[in-house]
Amino acid sequence: MSGLKGKAALVTGAASGIGRSTADLLESFGALVYRADVAEGAGLRLDVTSEGDWQRVVAEIPRLDVLVHSAGIATGAAIEACSVEEWRRTIDVNLTGAFLGLKHMLPLMRQNADGGSVVLIGSASGVKAAAGAAAYCCSKAGLVMLAQCAALEAKDGKIRVNVISPAGVVTPMWKELPEVPDRGKNPLERMAFPDEVAEAVLFLCGDAAGGMTGADLRFDAGYTI
Repeated sequence: MSGLKGKAALVTGAASGIGRSTADLLESFGALVYRADVAEGAGLRLDVTSEGDWQRVVAEIPRLDVLVHSAGIATGAAIEACSVEEWRRTIDVNLTGAFLGLKHMLPLMRQNADGGSVVLIGSASGVKAAAGAAAYCCSKAGLVMLAQCAALEAKDGKIRVNVISPAGVVTPMWKELPEVPDRGKNPLERMAFPDEVAEAVLFLCGDAAGGMTGADLRFDAGYTI
């Protein structure tokens, strides 16, 4: 993959799942990867809902070419049973966290003459509704619009902003999603693995996707058809 060797990348949610696989893959292609997570074990501790944490991370990174925002949580409750606290936490982590990342990282990326690339990890649940998962679905649907707005605002800095929306991925977070009748059913009758999604993220980060911005790449085995 051309264009990544020597580039600096920040990956949130890097302690597990898609984030960890993506960080490993970007490193294997020569990128300097800053791994951030609220969990222990990541190089940078980052609560994506904390503006102070984002400001601290910016101060610790001298340059940024690639931002992969993978941090997120899975929640499930019917609207009538969903507490305001659960709703707000889901929106805060999955959507406001991405907003704060863009707010504080885009200025750093603008310092690069050749721009950069942002990939937000969305979900097929942001496209196809699921009973019992309103907060999660809405948070991921909002992520696509956020990316499109950011793509327009960042174009003058040669910064591309895209989303990848997987369906079921074999990660610990998948087990936390609610059981709904059509959950995980798709034409290919299979789930994805974190390494596969990471390959798609790698594509969006690299030169081969230089003509893509504001796109939602659905890596969902046809779930949203």
